[in-house]
Amino acid sequence: MIKLATKHIHRRKKYNKPHLANKLDKLADNIAKRGVFITVKTDPGFNVINYITKETVLENVPFSGVANDIIKKLNKSKEKISLIGYQKHIDRYYKHLNDVHFYKHTIRTSKDFTKVFSAGCRMQDSIHMMKTARTYIQSF
Repeated sequence: MIKLATKHIHRRKKYNKPHLANKLDKLADNIAKRGVFITVKTDPGFNVINYITKETVLENVPFSGVANDIIKKLNKSKEKISLIGYQKHIDRYYKHLNDVHFYKHTIRTSKDFTKVFSAGCRMQDSIHMMKTARTYIQSF
């Protein structure tokens, strides 16, 4: 093997350590202010959690795509986004979903025609309300 006549010299680069430390502190403070949001799978849906404080921001989001859209918007925005009314729509969606299951069971098992008819009417109302809540949830 042929040896080269040149020699590699490793020189240390001179960095401004206080300046770099200051920039790193500012970056860490900005990330801590904003928060890092993640989704966690739960039994009925997905929870949106602030990873740093372990605080649950939204509970039981029914669709994974919507939960991922929410965390993308929360992670991008520099100011806090209010999600107070959003949780009410999620709770309303699950309430009407539960009602639909109850009405289906009533229709299947009841022998009284009046109960079957009223359960069918209420089930249609609950399906409509559930669809309305779902469109609001998906339009975040």
